[in-house]
Amino acid sequence: MQKSNLSKGLRSLKTVQSIRTSADSENQNHNFLKLYMLEKERSRLQNEQAKLLLRLEPINNRLKEIEEFYVASLGKKNSASPEENQDNQDDGKKEWKTVTIDY
Repeated sequence: MQKSNLSKGLRSLKTVQSIRTSADSENQNHNFLKLYMLEKERSRLQNEQAKLLLRLEPINNRLKEIEEFYVASLGKKNSASPEENQDNQDDGKKEWKTVTIDY
């Protein structure tokens, strides 16, 4: 027959030294977990930044094309003679034309 050891031994006693040691190890685990989570977040944000930079390049190219088109079209308007500008202003003052619509 086996004897069951129901009585507590020296290993199960909690002392100030054992409590402090366990608290220190939990604190180290907490720091390790925090560092791990921060590293994961940093790598995720770096991946996101790379994806955004890839998307940003075609957008900037298209904006440059639009800006070049504006410069080219405004350059042509500015080079027009003053007489043409007066004709364009007179076109805006024309009266409305009426059109009949048959149903």
